[in-house]
Amino acid sequence: MLQALELVTDQAFSQDDNYIPNSWGVQKNRFVRTSTGDFFTIYNTEGTHANRTWHLVHKAPGGNWQEIKSGNAGSEPINILRGPNDEIHLFAWPGTKGQLQHVVSTDLGKTFKTEMLAGDWNVNDEQGYSGSGTNALGNIVFFQTGADKPGVFNWIYYSPETRHWTFHKNIIDYRYTYAFFMPGYQNDLTIAAVRDVRRQEVGYQPASKSDFDYVFDNIKYFHINDVRQDTVTLDQTEVKQVEPQNRDDYDLTYLTDAYIDTAGRTHILYNNLYDGPHHAIIQSGKVVTDVKIPNISNGAGQKMRIIQDSLGHFYIITIDDNGSLIVDTANADDTDGTQMGTITKFDVGDNPGCNDNDDFCHSPTFTTPRNGHKLSDTIDGVYGHRNKEIYFRINLRSNGSGGETALPLTKQVA
Repeated sequence: MLQALELVTDQAFSQDDNYIPNSWGVQKNRFVRTSTGDFFTIYNTEGTHANRTWHLVHKAPGGNWQEIKSGNAGSEPINILRGPNDEIHLFAWPGTKGQLQHVVSTDLGKTFKTEMLAGDWNVNDEQGYSGSGTNALGNIVFFQTGADKPGVFNWIYYSPETRHWTFHKNIIDYRYTYAFFMPGYQNDLTIAAVRDVRRQEVGYQPASKSDFDYVFDNIKYFHINDVRQDTVTLDQTEVKQVEPQNRDDYDLTYLTDAYIDTAGRTHILYNNLYDGPHHAIIQSGKVVTDVKIPNISNGAGQKMRIIQDSLGHFYIITIDDNGSLIVDTANADDTDGTQMGTITKFDVGDNPGCNDNDDFCHSPTFTTPRNGHKLSDTIDGVYGHRNKEIYFRINLRSNGSGGETALPLTKQVA
């Protein structure tokens, strides 16, 4: 049941010839719901490439959307997370100068404190496709990627036990980006990302017609057993590689979501340019399942998200080819989200999304464990369409229960 649909703003930044738009970044966390029923979301408005403006807007229960804070975003949309005690965490790169800003509120946005998080960050006027993740204990990770060959993960980790941030750098063979970083409950860390490099760097012919010569052709799962080690080691598993069938195909394996379920399995959703939407599952460091998602079209495959409700049932939420919100619900006997059965399509009227790859219309981005929320029968979030940010609420079980459950505090399956 679609229980709410509202326009948050029609002032978000979106110009075809002036990159990077507000909706850029499938990996961005954009929405927070507190235990008090307050909502917070963020968006960027226009500015010079390195000096966009971020806006934090708040909706109190029964109230309207109101801006409560703004700042220098740098070039990319910023990130927002919820802490276990309703803390609001914002992460930005003011001026895109390699200085990571952390802005936090512990009183529902009434006051804020700001600190700069030191690290060997990129200083070449590129924020590095950054993103964030957290868990129910309050462990937080923030990261950026950089270079093409070799690649790098720069990341900083907050432990609520030590109350300290620790910076790490991992060099990898190629750049893997549009990443999802997900802290576990035993000081472990799970990462899913897609290779994003120039075609020649991986042995493909250069593009024949376009100035854009990058290719997204390989999805990997990475895992760190213990982030507390002085030197952390990345275990790596290839999820899927697809080679281009002509010189101008580039979005070959578009990563749309990653999720750790209540059994500790890692789910990866991606769109195969030649074979449509796919759902892969990693357990014990191995790909145990990779199946097509038959109910979702290739266009809608660019916007897929996966979630469970309070009873552990799986759902895939996306934007269909006509711009409507859709929910693909698992069958009653499904155990891992691969047996999907019922499609529910919501008419969103004058507030459609769109399928434009990853840039000007962002995916439904809502309350999930990786941005600080318990599993619930009701999800709240936003999706983007050019200059619009649109808020939605979906009751997954459509029975008004609204139940919540915390993820079990068990070790993530490596």
